[in-house]
Amino acid sequence: MSETRTAAGFVLAHIENGVAKYLLMRSSSHGNWLPPKGHADPEDTGPLQTARRELEEETGISQVTPVEGFTGTIEYDVDTERGKYHKRVDYMLAATDESNVQRSPEHSDHGWFTLNDALQKIPFEQMREVLRAADAHLRTAGLIQ
Repeated sequence: MSETRTAAGFVLAHIENGVAKYLLMRSSSHGNWLPPKGHADPEDTGPLQTARRELEEETGISQVTPVEGFTGTIEYDVDTERGKYHKRVDYMLAATDESNVQRSPEHSDHGWFTLNDALQKIPFEQMREVLRAADAHLRTAGLIQ
């Protein structure tokens, strides 16, 4: 399994009165709740561009403010009918004032969740760790209480 495929996304926070709610999207294909992400395209200049493009494609949200100093990475092996590969997903942290989501057909549901509610929805420990770290980063930066 020598091939590594890369993807990127945002842990996206909508902050009101010092409280963050995080956007999770429910996949139409496997039903998992995760932050928006997607595969890197050859023309993408890096993970930030991939994350911005995928966010707009999947949610319609285009106005985000990246929060400096945070990247959370998850890695896992994928075994499909078409073969096996290793996947690496880099999550950047961003805040937005937009809360209206125009969901793509890739997703059957979405929601803005408090940290505790989001942690209950996310099925993978690596992703829960990234979300906890992102929340801690927002606290350290003084963006949430």
